[in-house]
Order: sequence, then structure tokens, then C-alpha cells
Amino acid sequence: MKKFLHQFIFSFYLLVSVFVFSQSEKYSWQFSIGFNAIDTYPTAAVGQGALFEEFVNYDHWNIAPYPSQIAFTNYLGSGFSYGLRLSQNSITKYGNRTVDSDLFVDLDALVKYDLGVLFKINRFAPFLETGGGYAFFGDISAGYFNLGFGIEYALGKEKKTVLFVESLFRNTGETYGTKHFQHSAGIAFRFGTIKDRDFDGIDDIEDLCPDIPGLEATKGCPDSDGDGIQDNEDDCPNTFGLEKFRGCPDSDEDGIQDNEDSYPNTFGLEKFNGCPDTDEDEIPDHEDACPYIVGLPDLNGCPDSDGDGVIDSLDECPDLAGKSSNKGCPEPTDEIIKKLNDLATTIYFETDSSKLSSSSKFKIDKLFVFLEKYPNYKVIIEGHTDHTGMAEYNMQLSIDRARATMDYLVSKGISRSRISVKGYGETSPIESNSTAKGRLMNRRVEFKLIKN
Repeated sequence: MKKFLHQFIFSFYLLVSVFVFSQSEKYSWQFSIGFNAIDTYPTAAVGQGALFEEFVNYDHWNIAPYPSQIAFTNYLGSGFSYGLRLSQNSITKYGNRTVDSDLFVDLDALVKYDLGVLFKINRFAPFLETGGGYAFFGDISAGYFNLGFGIEYALGKEKKTVLFVESLFRNTGETYGTKHFQHSAGIAFRFGTIKDRDFDGIDDIEDLCPDIPGLEATKGCPDSDGDGIQDNEDDCPNTFGLEKFRGCPDSDEDGIQDNEDSYPNTFGLEKFNGCPDTDEDEIPDHEDACPYIVGLPDLNGCPDSDGDGVIDSLDECPDLAGKSSNKGCPEPTDEIIKKLNDLATTIYFETDSSKLSSSSKFKIDKLFVFLEKYPNYKVIIEGHTDHTGMAEYNMQLSIDRARATMDYLVSKGISRSRISVKGYGETSPIESNSTAKGRLMNRRVEFKLIKN
């Protein structure tokens, strides 16, 4: 017992020394006065009830009818306070057992943590308490370890007056000590100098960031980017942002914050991490080789109108299914080309005429069908004459015959850019001009097909 008493006195002296020393450096003092009640029943001690059994049974309580408790505490910062408490009472009941009145006196050293700091509330705030002390129950005395919970409610704008309630469990290592609960209620007064360590005009006791200059709007914490979100809660403290994104910006206003947006300056879609899909083909623009035209995934977002596997931009025949080896155009067979060439030799003209006959137009229609089906082919139309007349005249007549054929094809819808004409006059006969039949066959046009 003496050893414990010496240890307690030494610890108490040390705590008081620190307490007094800190007075000049710390800022918020609190003095409290109130009532206390002692209950020995729900303590799990021998002959008593189980722990917390009938915790609120007032019949077990010893309550002094006068203010019976005072305390001084000093606020350290970050929610922690420490101090001293003196309690006095008269014990007439030990659970269900009544006794002659025993004087109760207790002196405690305590450390308190304000949960209001943790939950960022400062008017209605719960707190935890621990510490130790020495108590006298009549002729019995013992050292105690304390653990408790309470609630404080600050009054007024300045919050200098505080109402409180608290329940404290006090346990002892002494065999002759009496475990008990101590319930307290009363009023406290805050006084002394409240410091402003960061000189931001906000009292440290109200300042959530007491060591960093801040703003009143953010409870003393800085807001570097001025977006109304304090830096310690701002994921982008140096960039003006939005509350719904914890202070981060959304520059393109697509609902995706910039630090998660692959394209922060271009309106995009969440499913593509902020990348746009301009043509709405479900292929994001950065993966779409044709971002402005609806296309196919297999072709990197490019269209293939004729379905031949060659994208339209590389397909010289985008509306006709063809072969990739022929730039997307169909490839005529050698037989088809031979038939057209053979057909050309049967397109004849009257003497001294470039007018197309009905039978000639019918034959030229077959060339038209070919050119329409194979748009990557061009044609050279060569005009010829027999030897009748002057050579210079015949040369012009052969050109006129080739042009007449060209004009007919153009009238059918073939682009003039795909057609060339040449005149050979009487220089390339295929039969003798000495007979009427030979001269007829020489008055002709021929085709030469050229692949682009």
C-alpha cells in the first residue's frame, strides 16, 4: 500500500508540474463545478451485480445534495485536455446494502479527448476520459485507474459556458479497494487567453488547422485555389475545382474530373474515360481511324459500304464489291475484255459520216455497262476511216467518229475524265480499201481499256 501511495504521489506531482508549466504556453482553461453520484453495484465485484447490471438504478446511487465536485482542465490542442478533479460525497449505500454514512473524498488527475475534433463539431461534443487518482471510502483508501465517457454542450456564441454529464468507471488494484461508477453533471466555464498560432484571426480552439493560416469559411483551414474546399479535403488543392469531385476540376464539363479524364479538354464519355465518340459508332475517337464516319470495329472504325473488306477511303469502287488486290474494285476477266475489243471492230460508219447508227449505239451500250461495273477502268476510243478523200480530212473525220462515241457514253453517265479519243485517219486499215466491204470495215472505232 505504501509503495503504491508513493508511486501515486510522485506521478501526481509530475502531472501537476507539467500542468503548471504548460499554463504559459497553452491557451484554453476550463473550470467546472457540479454534482456527483457514487454507485458500487454494477461493477462485477463480489456481492455486487454484473458489470453494467442495473446501470441506471438510482436506488443504488449515493448523491450529495450540494455541489460536490470541482475540476480544472487545460486544453493541449488536437482535442486533448488534462487537469485535476476533486470530488466529495457521503456513502450510505453499497449496492443493496445500507451503511452508516462514510465520507468519500477523491482527487484525480485526468486526460480528456474531445471527439468533437474528430467529427468536426464543437458545440455538442462527446468526449473520452482516462486517468488515475486516490480515493477515501471512510477508513479505507486506495489508488484508482479511471475510464469514462461524457458529453459537453457549449452555450452562447462564444461557447465559454458548457453543460456536461459524465460516467466514469473507477477500478483499483488494491484488494481492499471498492470498484465503483461515478456519475457527474454540472456546468463549466472556459477562460484565459485563447491563442491564434497561425495568426489567421481564428481562435485555435475553433481552428481545424491551427498551425496553417486559413479562412473563416473553411474553419481556419487554407483554400489555396479559392474553390471553397479546404486544402486538407481537396484532392486538387492548387486547381479550382468542384465540391462533387473533392475540389478537382472538370474542364470539359463532361461529368468526369480532369485527373481521371484521358481527354480533359474535350467533351467525352465516361465509358471511354472521357474520350469522345464523335460518329457514335461505339468506337472512341482515339481508336477510330475514321472518327467522323460511322464504321466497323474490325476496320478500326472505318466504313465499308460495299462490304468487300476494303475501307471506303481506300476503295476506288466503294459502292461495288471488289478485291483488295484491285483497290476494292471488281476485276474483269480476260474473256470479258476480249469480247469488248471484238465488239468494237463491228461499230461502223457511213462514208463521210460520224453519226452513230442504232446498231452502233446498241454495241456501245455494252461498253457503257462495262465502264459502269468497273469504275477503275478508262477507255481510249480510236477513230478510223477508209482511204476515200483527202488524208487531212480523213484524220479529222476519224477524230469526230471517236468523239461521237465518247459523247454518247457521257450522255449515258460515264465521266468524260475516263474517256480519251484519238484519230488515225486512213493510216490503220484492217481490210483492203479496194473493195466496198473492206472500206466499210475500215470506217470504224476501236476501244482500248486501261486500268487506273
